[in-house]
Amino acid sequence: MYSNRVVAVRRTMSARNIDAFLLPRSDQYLNEDLAPADERLLWLCGFSGSQGVLALTESSAALLVDGRYSVQAEQECGDWLDVLDLDDGLLFDWLQKQLPEGSTVGIHACLHSAAQWQLWSGLAAARGLNLVPMDQNPVDTCWADRPALPASPVTEQPLRWAGESSTDKLSKLAVMLREVGCDGLWLPAPDMVAWLLNVRGQDIDIAPLPFSSALLYADGSLDWFIDVARLQLPAGWLPNEVETYPPAVAERLAEHLIRRGCRRIWLEPASCNASTFEQLQRGGASLHLAPHPLLLMRARKNAAELAGMREAHVVDGLALCRFLHQFDEYPQRFLGEDELAVSAALELSRRSNTDYRGVSFETIAACGANGAQPHYLPKPEHAGRMEKGQLLLIDSGGQYPQGTTDVTRVLPIGSATVRQRALYTRVLRAHIALASSRFPKGTSGQQLDSIARSVMWQAGLDYAHGTGHGVGNYLHVHEGPQRIAKHASPVALESGMVVSIEPGVYLPGDLGIRIENLYEVMACERFAGFLVFRALTLAPFEPSLIDREQMGASELRWLDDYHERVCRSLAPHMEPEVVEWLQGRAGAEQSAEPL
Repeated sequence: MYSNRVVAVRRTMSARNIDAFLLPRSDQYLNEDLAPADERLLWLCGFSGSQGVLALTESSAALLVDGRYSVQAEQECGDWLDVLDLDDGLLFDWLQKQLPEGSTVGIHACLHSAAQWQLWSGLAAARGLNLVPMDQNPVDTCWADRPALPASPVTEQPLRWAGESSTDKLSKLAVMLREVGCDGLWLPAPDMVAWLLNVRGQDIDIAPLPFSSALLYADGSLDWFIDVARLQLPAGWLPNEVETYPPAVAERLAEHLIRRGCRRIWLEPASCNASTFEQLQRGGASLHLAPHPLLLMRARKNAAELAGMREAHVVDGLALCRFLHQFDEYPQRFLGEDELAVSAALELSRRSNTDYRGVSFETIAACGANGAQPHYLPKPEHAGRMEKGQLLLIDSGGQYPQGTTDVTRVLPIGSATVRQRALYTRVLRAHIALASSRFPKGTSGQQLDSIARSVMWQAGLDYAHGTGHGVGNYLHVHEGPQRIAKHASPVALESGMVVSIEPGVYLPGDLGIRIENLYEVMACERFAGFLVFRALTLAPFEPSLIDREQMGASELRWLDDYHERVCRSLAPHMEPEVVEWLQGRAGAEQSAEPL
């Protein structure tokens, strides 16, 4: 199947005099979460991960993925392509080896950020290659049964959960525009517009977003590029300053700016696609290139948003604990079942609450060696089955009008081994090290990353992904600009931000362990000018995998305090048998050989 598709795309490349084609997993909004119509990488090569770039020449191919997906890419795609680390320099080194000097490398510019276009243009030129934009994607030409683009109804996000009117948000951004002498601010991403206008949709299964973009002016007015027939908003929901235009108008943004008298525009090269960027440059627009001001505004969640996130985690914690109780008390129900049955059982538990709107990402249920793939997704044709002696890793999340959740827990299938307990305890200690830390204002995620990672390093272990990411409020489960990672992450954490903490260990062919909670960043009551983490996630850690003798007094105190808070928060809403089970989670840890 895939070979025929690759042949067809190569023919299209040849007809357009393209020697190589670079296909990212992206859409015109640079989303990580895609609609079926934008799953070009999956269609062409079978790779289902959330991030990757396929390099295709006339006779060779390479798929570049980050460390989360190396094993998965090899399993899903086979041996017809090279699987390489996702690195810009490595990509163009590979191309240089495959192509003669002067060759043309094509990209569909609307799927790449302007920042990436500029970087790749330089890397290509340095290797004697020509990077050229393509008006039409070769995949789209060959994809005969490509699904239609979604157009879900657009509804309101109540002020109860948004916490701030769109009028006030527009005014704050307009002030920032005037301060730097800009006439307009380009809002290229659906999640930006949804947050700003307090609206939601369902164009993506796992994120409540309507596809759209917008242009904000220095007087606080806004042009919203969306099909007005989709709007199902209460009368007066949108400010009078908001005017709607068909999405096609945004494809000719330079012309629209001239008509509107907008001369100097603020945009961020990392969030604006290269097609729009090049169009604006050709149209003579004056560009103010800077980080997008909306991102930090949104990341600093207001009191209502934080209250909603806390409420969402109570609801989600109840669902997760009912599932964990079922798994723990009735293990025979799951023994021999496949990973999809586990996902279905957890989904059924979440659906018992009427506020549940669906998963915030595809559930990762990975048993045994499958857990060594950090973002493994079970499929009917290769789902693993529960066997005694394995560990089961479950990374899942839910979307609720109040907020978004993301949590990872690891469970033993049968009795845990000494080695499994030692590894789990090591990861838990890494988690606690960061979760219990106190740090001064102005500290970046990059600085914090090593607090968790160093605990793993002491045992000769590490993990090939970041330690944490920002989370949206009934939006994307991955949201910036803040993150906790060893790579460049200069944004300082601030009070009101929400981040994950998720260290792990992955042993190929054996197991995977990751422990993830979401946390609210808040001011430290004891020391002025310092910040701390407060857990949002409410679910017990697995006591049979914890060796308390490996843990220090402060780690044990944090662990016991956390479990006590989980019980206090959830027990009033639980059935008696689940309360009894939950209370038994604390103090039941076993001993293991130290790691």
